Amino acid sequence: MRWLISLLIVAVLAVALAMAGRYDPGYVVLVYPPWRMEISFIGFVLAVVGMVVGGIVLLRLAMLTLNLPGIVREQRERRAARKRDENFVGGLRAYAEYRYQDAEQSLGQWLGDEPRIGLARVLAARAAQEMRAVAQRERHIQEATEHGAELAAQLFEAEARLDAKDATAALVAINRAKEIAPQHTALLRLELKARQMTGQWDEAERLLDALIRSNALEPGVAAQSRRMVYAENLKRRAEDDRGLLEYWKKIPADFKADPWVARAGARAFMQRGGHDTALDVLETALGREWNEELVTLYGEVRGSSPTRQIEQAEKWLHAQPRDAQLLLTLTQLCSVQQLWGKAQSYLEASLAIAASADGHIRMAELKNQSGQPGEACLHYQKALALCRAQ
Repeated sequence: MRWLISLLIVAVLAVALAMAGRYDPGYVVLVYPPWRMEISFIGFVLAVVGMVVGGIVLLRLAMLTLNLPGIVREQRERRAARKRDENFVGGLRAYAEYRYQDAEQSLGQWLGDEPRIGLARVLAARAAQEMRAVAQRERHIQEATEHGAELAAQLFEAEARLDAKDATAALVAINRAKEIAPQHTALLRLELKARQMTGQWDEAERLLDALIRSNALEPGVAAQSRRMVYAENLKRRAEDDRGLLEYWKKIPADFKADPWVARAGARAFMQRGGHDTALDVLETALGREWNEELVTLYGEVRGSSPTRQIEQAEKWLHAQPRDAQLLLTLTQLCSVQQLWGKAQSYLEASLAIAASADGHIRMAELKNQSGQPGEACLHYQKALALCRAQ
């Protein structure tokens, strides 16, 4: 459509010029002695316009000729840049398609603008890690750091070191990355994992608080990490009476009743001789959630009132009449008080519900005390058979 409109415009202009030339009486006289030339005014105008246009064309041709080397150079650079872009995209495609060998070769040798070189080397390092090519990975990380991708390189280095269970080396990379981005969320998550692996539980708790405040952890993951941190810090403070009690007080009530935390807290208090405090911890936790490991531990606590322990366990038995582990715990508590008859009856009930090696060993001990070595030997054999079956 455009060419048709242009053709119509040119036709109209041609007709207008023809009519102007026919009816225009003006003319121009050009004199250069001894020559004289007369032409119409329209012809003169057209000649001037033609000379101007021709001059412009000649000037542009001259400039184009002078600039030709630069134009050729730019075209070559554009072709080279297009080729580099194609190679870079090809490397990214290979990485996305899990063709790690192709990705490592393409991105590890790619040369282009500085920012993308760093990115290419980081991806090449990740591809090398997938191939377990440690030497290539280290070389690519070093080159990525040199080309301005230090944060990405150190993040990956920390991640790779943690995968290899080398938490100390991971912390070195993490500290380098923290100099660039101290509050980087992914970096804090990596540091939390490294601190947990190295047993730095106070630091782990500080990092966990920061991550939870920024909503950077899934609720389930955050709760599990809390349990682990509280339990490990309680174990570490088992040698410090004051520190243990102060730390226990600052733990939220919901976590104090958590079986994992309650077990660690009870063992820590028992280690310091605080058996009554351990009983309170276990009874609170079992009152909220029944847990057989806590029931087992309850039988190991030696509080100031053994009778109260037995009464409490018997109350639980009304709610859990077929809990074999609770019956074993009652057996243990009654044995401590030398209530041999009750201990044997509870033990027989436990074995009737679920036979266990521990139960048969305890029964063998009771039979020995009552002067029945044959029966004791039989129960030892049953305990051994159960251990072998496991």
